[in-house]
Amino acid sequence: MKTLPALIVATMLLGACTSLPDNPRKTPVVHAENKIMKQQTIKSKYSFEQTVERLTAAIQSKGMAVFSTIDHQQAAKEAGLDMQPATVIVFGNPKAGTPLMIQEPTFALQLPLKVLVTQVGDEVLVSFNDTKAMIEQTNINYAQVESTLAGAERLIIKTVSE
Repeated sequence: MKTLPALIVATMLLGACTSLPDNPRKTPVVHAENKIMKQQTIKSKYSFEQTVERLTAAIQSKGMAVFSTIDHQQAAKEAGLDMQPATVIVFGNPKAGTPLMIQEPTFALQLPLKVLVTQVGDEVLVSFNDTKAMIEQTNINYAQVESTLAGAERLIIKTVSE
């Protein structure tokens, strides 16, 4: 009688094994390497508020739209939390970004552009994604973004350092 339960278990195990595909790798697997985005951080010559105002004005003066301004400190306060001043400006130009997203659809994850202004102690810091790093794993070459994305990068640096 002890062999009957053992035979039943063995039969179930063999049956389960035969229902597996011969080669489970035949199913296509999509894998993309995800590197941490390289960022640039520079110190602003201006106060936190002045830096946010100057960047917003500079972006708009170049014909780019400011799609959103996210005040993380205010959001934290509304959640009953406290944090340093931190504002993200979300901006861009659909005329410049759309052709890039047509060429490389996943580039839409990088656009619109973003710049973070935060204050750590007495220092006002401005951070943004590095243009060359943004295009590194794409079919987009630097010449295509030199006057747009890289131009925005230069504008940010100039605005907070002059």
